[in-house]
Amino acid sequence: MRLYFILILLAVSLSFVTGYIALFLQGSYTATPEDIEEISQLKLVFQKEVDPQIIVNFNSLYFSKEQMKLTDPVYAVPYQTNQFAPEVYATEQNCLKGLKSIFDRNRYEKFWIWEEFRCGHREALPRGFFVEPPYIHPSGSSYAYLAFLLGKDDFDRKNWVNNHLSLFHILELRKLRKEIGELKGEFRVLATLSEDSLRDISKGKGTILTQDYLFARLKYPSFFSILEYRVYSRDDLERFLAHSPYILSNYRQGKPCFYKDGSLCWSYNVNHIFKLANKSTLVFFGVLILFTVVLVRLLLVKIRAQRLEDEKRRLALRVLTHEFRTPITSILLLIEKFSKKFDQLDEDLQEAFLRLSNEAHRLKRLTETSRNYLKAEQHKKLIQLNYEDIELSEFILDVMQPFLERFPDKLHLSGPEEEIIVRVDTYWFNICLKNLIENSVTHGKLPVEIFVKKQQSKVVISIVDQGDCEFTSIEQMTGEFVKGSHSSGTGLGMNIVKNVVKEMGLKLTLSLNPTTFNLILPFKGANHGQTTSR
Repeated sequence: MRLYFILILLAVSLSFVTGYIALFLQGSYTATPEDIEEISQLKLVFQKEVDPQIIVNFNSLYFSKEQMKLTDPVYAVPYQTNQFAPEVYATEQNCLKGLKSIFDRNRYEKFWIWEEFRCGHREALPRGFFVEPPYIHPSGSSYAYLAFLLGKDDFDRKNWVNNHLSLFHILELRKLRKEIGELKGEFRVLATLSEDSLRDISKGKGTILTQDYLFARLKYPSFFSILEYRVYSRDDLERFLAHSPYILSNYRQGKPCFYKDGSLCWSYNVNHIFKLANKSTLVFFGVLILFTVVLVRLLLVKIRAQRLEDEKRRLALRVLTHEFRTPITSILLLIEKFSKKFDQLDEDLQEAFLRLSNEAHRLKRLTETSRNYLKAEQHKKLIQLNYEDIELSEFILDVMQPFLERFPDKLHLSGPEEEIIVRVDTYWFNICLKNLIENSVTHGKLPVEIFVKKQQSKVVISIVDQGDCEFTSIEQMTGEFVKGSHSSGTGLGMNIVKNVVKEMGLKLTLSLNPTTFNLILPFKGANHGQTTSR
């Protein structure tokens, strides 16, 4: 059953991969000079027709080079020798500790003043404490943010925060928004920026695409060091591009891109790709889809039919098991009555009676095995096995007995001098040997030789006849309902042998000229005795 689902997945994958190759690799979709010119014109039209939501001039927000560090994520990383988490410096814990790590740094006085203030050794901070550099504490947090967390002198009030937003690191704005609500002006937009976007801004890249906005840098003469961006809504951008053949995304290294524009990637949208594809390609793609649908449909029908067939077989087995039990019980009761007068029977009738009793108990065992199989249907094992130790030559002679009566002196058993002990399920092992011998006797040519050989840790039972076999392999012979051209049987005997051998962990092979079945099983032990031959 699992194979069918694998085939379905393969069929779907193959069809879509082939369709992708036919559709997208039919032509070379590399940007031509005309395409690049079209994209440039599209950018100009966008700037003319769509108004920016806001213009952000970073030089007006962050006045000095030192203050511009508040826009770069690299300066938000704690100083490598600092031993405390950033939150500790917004509390009264661990006061005046870990100072040696910053004494060799420039302008450590501001750090010392903050330590005295947060620990209660200083009542107030000096005027201009926050507006004078450095703005970032060695812990990686801005001094303004540490003051906000500390909460002294109304530093945690919304009004104070809004008046000092340019003194917070941009990465801290998102946290502030959660605490005090929406921020004012440009900081409402800056609070949405990720670290990657901030790195691009600090490098002065021309266009930056975020989840919510498109930043487009305004160009000034090179001698003006001005960092200013027009900020457009991402929704406005998507609506504008909906009328064009392109879509815009961030460029990713290793991923295909029609036209790389700085950190952005321009690609054709799906509708335009279908327009580029010729009619024959679309027909071919449609045929592939139809082929996939038909194939999946056929596989599903086959799965449904196989399930129905399995259910029919299980129902037939249930009916047979149920119907067999009543007559078998009656036969066993009659045998029990006859056994009370066993001594009154002559020798031939006694032997026939014992054989009848043995066959009746075999039928009872068969019905019990079928019932156990139906009860344990959910298990992976096909049959239940009850192992016991047997002496192999003696067991084979018992199986051969009915055939010896039909064909005297036509069956021979040869084995080693020592007794060979093997561990098997006697019922199912009996079925395997019986079917193999019967196949050789019925479809082969007498005489039939049975050899028992011990090879290191294995025992090999070889059943050899003198006939010609029309099958070339054991797999071909043991297929379900497979039988020879001259056979009148059901074609299930050898299939049963194959399945039972597999469940018992044994091995069955076939060799030709002469036709030989080799049944290989593990060797358990031996006791010295005489050669068995008949």
